[in-house]
Amino acid sequence: MTRLVCVASGKGGTGKTTVTSNLGAALTQFGTDTIVLDANLTNPNLGFHLGIPLYPKTLHDVLKGDAHITEAMYIHNSGLRVVPAGLSIDDLIDTSPDNLSDVLLDAVGEPDFVLVDSAAGLGNESISAIEASDEVLIVTNPNLPAVTDALKTVNIAEEAGTDVLGVVLNRKTNHDSELESSEVESMIGHPVIMDVPEHEKVQEALAVKKPVVHHAPDHHVSERFKGVAAEVAGIDYEPDLSKKGFLSKLLGNLR
Repeated sequence: MTRLVCVASGKGGTGKTTVTSNLGAALTQFGTDTIVLDANLTNPNLGFHLGIPLYPKTLHDVLKGDAHITEAMYIHNSGLRVVPAGLSIDDLIDTSPDNLSDVLLDAVGEPDFVLVDSAAGLGNESISAIEASDEVLIVTNPNLPAVTDALKTVNIAEEAGTDVLGVVLNRKTNHDSELESSEVESMIGHPVIMDVPEHEKVQEALAVKKPVVHHAPDHHVSERFKGVAAEVAGIDYEPDLSKKGFLSKLLGNLR
């Protein structure tokens, strides 16, 4: 049975799309049939994270009724399937997220997972993505504004009857001013599945248009994303959070 999982945040800048792309890549590595879909219709970025060039058919065409979802589905070299959104201003004309639920139903059946990268904020686009999904994974940062907006997202999901899987506490720097995982759990009312640090490896991966689990597969940041994927999929996997990557290990030994 296909699981429709919305990755949502409540505000921009949390790293939601980074989580979506790496979660999709990790789930594919675990052997699942996974699709990632960019439901951010106004500011889509998922394609940049995965190195997907411009394609003739996108989610915008599907929502307009000009294409079936299978026509806008492209296979990443890792085996992950991607439904990008259009980047042109013209794509926004006569495009509405209101029938996103019907579009997602057309994807149900064959894949194990459809990951929906929702828009930032709490507007019509993000709400439609949450309502069209069966489950939602919350991405937030360890600061009060981000967690407050994440709580609003949880409330919307609960009102829509969408199950909350848990929280990814992303872009953590371990600064004294940051909220601890226990504090975030207390405020949101759902468990923190994994905390993911702010790390240059993630920025390097974005620069080369790859998920970090492909760019630096032996790094502890990648292991954390694999841990999230394992938790979501119910796979028995213990991430090795001590891994630093070959170059970091080499430099450490030289020192």
